[in-house]
Formats: sequence, structure tokens, C-alpha cells
Amino acid sequence: MIDEGETDWKGMVIDVTDPLAAQLNDIGDIDKMMPGYLDATREWFRIYKMPADKPPNKFAFDGKFQNKAFATDIINQTNEQWKKLITKQADPGGLNCSNTTCDGSPYKIEGSAANDVIDKSPPPGPGAPIDEVVNKWHYTALLEK
Repeated sequence: MIDEGETDWKGMVIDVTDPLAAQLNDIGDIDKMMPGYLDATREWFRIYKMPADKPPNKFAFDGKFQNKAFATDIINQTNEQWKKLITKQADPGGLNCSNTTCDGSPYKIEGSAANDVIDKSPPPGPGAPIDEVVNKWHYTALLEK
């Protein structure tokens, strides 16, 4: 999906304990087992920000969902990028990569150091007022083509 001009990957997944899990192994299986579900999902992602006066989202690949192999490749690419970031093989560009769990990361800190950071942080201030727009209901309808 292209969300406000930026790539925003979405993945279609299913809980392994779902009764349909054994029958849904790739994107084509969804149309077979749940006709209309992918179209409804795509439409929801297209319009979900419009009530906030944002433009409809656009989709790469002519709006076609990609298969499991494609998704797995994107996940692997993203994981490799993360590994480079957390091992200082990529410029963090201002991101704080401090962590307490990534062995081999030059950014790894002890739990006590992480607690020190939290302890030195200013206390939370009062919450910002909530705009009444959050209570506004919006309705959409999928128009037949």
C-alpha cells in the first residue's frame, strides 16, 4: 500500500488455531475459501483515512495482492535491513538503537542502564485534550463496479 506517499507493507496472516488455517496457505486460497474478503480488505485500506480528510490510499501492483513467496522475500529483506541497523552496519539516521536483548549489537545496554534512562526522563505531563472528532461516526459503502 502507498500511504501518504510512503510504502506501507501489509501482510495477510491467519492464526494457526483458526479452523480455516489448514486451508489458507497462500493468497489465492483466500478468494476460494472467503470470496470477496480480499476486495473488502483492499477497499477498507483504501478509504480508512478519508474521514480524517486524508486522500484515499493507493496500491502498488495494480492493487493485486502478492503471494506468500513475495511476502516472505519482503519479510527477509526487512529483517536483513534491521540486522544491519542493530549491528551498526547501517547509519541509524538519528534513531536510538539502544536495546537490552540483541546479543552482538554494539547498542546493547544492561537493564540497569535502560532503567537509568527511564528514571532520568521527565515525568509524563497532563494528557492533551481530545478533539471531539474522535467521537464522530463514519459510514462507508462498497459501491458495485
